[in-house]
Amino acid sequence: MKEDDGTGPPNRELYALLHLSPEASDEEIRRAYRQWAQVYHPDKYQAPHMKEIATENFQRICEAYEILSDENKRQIYDIYGMEGLNSGLELGPKLNKVEEIKEQLEKLKRMKEQQKMSALFLPKGSIVANLSLPGFLDGDGIMRGMAMASAVQSQLSKSSALSLSGNLGVEENSGAGAASAVFRHQIASDSTIEFMGSVGLGSLIGVQMTRQLSLHSTATLGIAKSFHDGSINLSNVWTRQLSDTASGNIELLLGPQSSIGVGWQKKDQNTSAAGEVKFGTNSFGISARYSRRFSSKSHGRIAGRIGSAALEVEVGGGRKVSDFSTVRMLYTIGIRGIFWRFELHRGGQKLLIPILLSRDLNPVLATGAFVVPTSIYFILKKFVFKPYYLKREKQKALENMERTATQVQEARKAAAKAQQLLENVANRKRNKQQETGGLIITKAIYGNHKALKKGDELRETNDELASQVLDVTVPLNFLVNDSGQLKLHDGVKKSGIMGFCDPCPGEPKQLHMEYTYHGERYEVAVDDYEELIIPQIAHRV
Repeated sequence: MKEDDGTGPPNRELYALLHLSPEASDEEIRRAYRQWAQVYHPDKYQAPHMKEIATENFQRICEAYEILSDENKRQIYDIYGMEGLNSGLELGPKLNKVEEIKEQLEKLKRMKEQQKMSALFLPKGSIVANLSLPGFLDGDGIMRGMAMASAVQSQLSKSSALSLSGNLGVEENSGAGAASAVFRHQIASDSTIEFMGSVGLGSLIGVQMTRQLSLHSTATLGIAKSFHDGSINLSNVWTRQLSDTASGNIELLLGPQSSIGVGWQKKDQNTSAAGEVKFGTNSFGISARYSRRFSSKSHGRIAGRIGSAALEVEVGGGRKVSDFSTVRMLYTIGIRGIFWRFELHRGGQKLLIPILLSRDLNPVLATGAFVVPTSIYFILKKFVFKPYYLKREKQKALENMERTATQVQEARKAAAKAQQLLENVANRKRNKQQETGGLIITKAIYGNHKALKKGDELRETNDELASQVLDVTVPLNFLVNDSGQLKLHDGVKKSGIMGFCDPCPGEPKQLHMEYTYHGERYEVAVDDYEELIIPQIAHRV
């Protein structure tokens, strides 16, 4: 019996097979085993082919029950899956007590945590290349300046971390650099302390403490001494969680450049926004930013700044070009001039290229600098990028289908055999529900979520799209209880349910279901690991 190697919560296939929650009690496991044994016990069937199907599935049920009903085996399975049972840990004289197994599992978990911690070495870096088109046209060269920064963070222990960073900057004939170190230690579950120091430009030494005041509030207090002018700076930041997706903060700085600022941030699955108002000794500023994700790969952004030293608007967007890389282009217009900025982000590394197009706010140039690259982007997206990505994704999907064709074919046959034995009981349950106006699953399809979105095409064809989905109406009608309800458990991959299979390994999957209850039509779609409880009024068509 294999565990699924896809994404999502691991080691849940046996729970799906017996239609159980991962938190099921011993009594619930016994009850589920008896229910499935009544359907698949080989002695119930006389025909040789039916007895063969029943024997194959009964063995699966017995194996699942044997593991989940044994406390020792279940603990190992929940953490390490079938691999842990087959080769990772020995049961018997070496580990014959629950306490010994728990101790061994905890020891292995600690070893894994230590290995993970020792491998946790996070490098970050950025390169900024400032270019100037007016300077190039005037014969002064296109490069205005350059800056580089690099930082590494190492987790020294479970509660301590060390960060080292440095930066260098050059502009025209002058340059400067700095190096800094920050040691962070968690002194309690709700408190951390940081010691910091830097040499070079802006040399200082300081300490900062952060404490969680309540479930939604955090305060940070810091003090730093500058070696440049001998001044002492105090900082205090209060942060408050305003909602599940929004937070606000107040920042107070006391020193030669004292200031007070109020900020707000909001971030959900597809949008993020932030705003800040800041007043200082000789300055003030207001800034706002809004970004929105249009798809899993592209996003847009608009930002504005106004103050004693800035007045500008920035618009642009970016696109994810690989699992680790994102490119962005931003357009900025303000009192400093008209700029393009190109960005390449890969992992923790960034390459930023701001290009000054003009120091003067020429209306024609400002319009052209925005319209021309925007038009080029949308033309390339429609006629080059999108066809290329669609072709590449389709090619990957075809290669995956070819690679897993035999596996899927065998899984489909096993699912069809399992459904064959469920059909009589499922029909009896359906007829009983029909008599009382209860829950009837009229159509249930499980498989590739992209294929399910093209439902009309699926009804008309049985080609590539149809090969990535599976009709699971029969097993779901079987799982409807006597009270006229159906529950699919959270965190349990649906392909493991008896009568199901994975029709498209490696692809995101959904379950689309149409059902009737008290004579009314309902429809719902859920992700592979998502909990489902029906009937629900929200599903009414």
